[in-house]
Amino acid sequence: MNKRIILFVMSSLFFTAGCTTETTTSTTDSIATEARQDQTADLIRVDDRVYQLDGKDPTIKKADVTSFSTVTKQLSSKQPLVDRTATHWQSGTKLYRNEDATGVLYVFKGATAYRYTAIPEG
Repeated sequence: MNKRIILFVMSSLFFTAGCTTETTTSTTDSIATEARQDQTADLIRVDDRVYQLDGKDPTIKKADVTSFSTVTKQLSSKQPLVDRTATHWQSGTKLYRNEDATGVLYVFKGATAYRYTAIPEG
């Protein structure tokens, strides 16, 4: 009788092993969620990175950089930051980067370049 009970319990455990409802969150999702806590932060998410406004850069001209993506949606204060979205730029805004500099992107308004730097992991 004890052998049957043990066999039943063990077989029940065997069939439920590996069945979890755990979900995984990417590092970029975590960074985006944390960055969105500051409702005034000027953020852009693109290419699996979250960028934050670092200021104006008077030395950069459009001829110095390459267009690589566009903003697809401007977010309201309650929406999560997902790929190709921004908090302060409208849909259709072009994003630029210098091929030599990783972790930096630019947005132009007229001749003024706004520099965004990637928020580091960790």
